[in-house]
Order: sequence, then C-alpha cells, then structure tokens
Amino acid sequence: MLEDGRYRVNVLDRAITVLKAFDSNHRSLTLSEIAVRANLHVSTCLRLLSTLTRHGLIRRDQDNGRYSLGYEILALAEIARGSSGLAEWARPAMRELCQAFDETVVLSIRNGDYRIDLDQEIGQQNVRRVLSLGEAKPLYAGAASQVLMSGLTDSEIDDYLSRIPLIKLAENTITDPQELRQILARIRREGFAESFQQQSDQGGAGIAAGIFDARRQMVGAIGVSVPQYRFTPTLRSKLIPVVMAAANKISLVLGGRGRMIA
Repeated sequence: MLEDGRYRVNVLDRAITVLKAFDSNHRSLTLSEIAVRANLHVSTCLRLLSTLTRHGLIRRDQDNGRYSLGYEILALAEIARGSSGLAEWARPAMRELCQAFDETVVLSIRNGDYRIDLDQEIGQQNVRRVLSLGEAKPLYAGAASQVLMSGLTDSEIDDYLSRIPLIKLAENTITDPQELRQILARIRREGFAESFQQQSDQGGAGIAAGIFDARRQMVGAIGVSVPQYRFTPTLRSKLIPVVMAAANKISLVLGGRGRMIA
C-alpha cells in the first residue's frame, strides 16, 4: 500500500526534487540555479534548502553562498549500498579481479530505467578509471548497462525502447533499437558485454557480466573499466573469462549461477 501513487506528500516530492538537482556535472549550485533545475519558486526552494541543511542533507558555503549535497548523504548512501548485502558479498571477488589486472572493477545494479554503480575497487595505475557512484546512467549505453538491460524480458525491453530515446552520448553509442536488440541477444547467448567509448567521450572501455540470484533473476553486474588505450585485443581476451568467473562466483554466494540461459 505504501508504494501506491495515491500516498504522496507534496513537500517531500519537492525536497527530493531539490536533492536531485545536483549531479556529477552540477555539484555546486546557487539558489536560483536550484530553483530552475527543480522547477520551484525561489522562496519555496529556499525554505526546503533551509530544512535540508538543518538535517545535514545540504550544506551551504558561507563564503560564496552556493549549495552542495551534505555529508549526511554519504551516511545514507552507505546504508543503502549495504542494505541488500550485494556489495558486501561481491567485494572479495571484486578485490581479486582488481588485483589480477590492476584495473578498476565496478559493481552495478538496475534501478528502473537506469543503471547505478554501487561500489568499485580502483586500480592503482597512473592512468585509471574512477566512476561516480550512485549516479543514474542510461541502460542502453555501456557494458554494465547493457548486461543489466539483457536481464529484462523481451516485453520489458520493447516497453523501454518505446519510452526512452536512444541519444548519442559518445562516438560509439548505440542509437538503433534493432541493433541494440541484437546486442542484448548476443549478451544473453555469450554471457558478457563489452563497450568501447559508448557512454562518454572520456576514453573508456570495458567488459561486464551479470550476477544472478537463486531465482535466476539478474540482480547486478560486475565489470572492469579500462582506459581505452589499454583495452587491447590481448587484454580483452584475458578479461572475458575472468570477469564471467567473478560474476559466477558472486552468483554462487547468492544461491544462483552465472550466465542467463538463452
């Protein structure tokens, strides 16, 4: 009953809109900028910001008056990250994978129409990939995103593609729905996804595989994210079986087993 759309508190909806005004490209905002991004009147926005600041969810820089997310968000994020146990159960396999290749290993989950990167083990090479955890990313772009999307049913994929435009985010973003369907079918057959500069033009590439629970439901994805200049055919061929093995190891802990049956 609590998830029914009739049970809404408008002031909470507005407060959440204020919090969501911040993202990786807008870490610090003025009052007027927040009001515009949240589609709220400035006076309403100010009252909400005052309350959120009092609870530590927002902080205000006394020197320039700009707002940013408060440190209490970090505490809540840590609770959310560990609530399902997935991050804790996946961490040993993630560390092994990171140590084996000295590249960044990322644990991702699906949240509605988006992928959320839940946790990461960062490689120690001078040039390395570091992802923004907790940021909503589209399901159609990137190895981990496409792995998670492959866990949807065909009807769910059709529904997604009927609602979500495939926007070109980087040089190799897939924007043709039929091509994306073919890629998802291949992921289901082969058990892994790969990407090369699909999500941004910052030079990333990687391999990802799905994590399954005892019901054979995909509950997450584990992937290795590599600067594109290091993503050689040799590294690719080494990563694929090891990433799939790591996904399978986590799946076994959850009572499942890796790889979706086509």
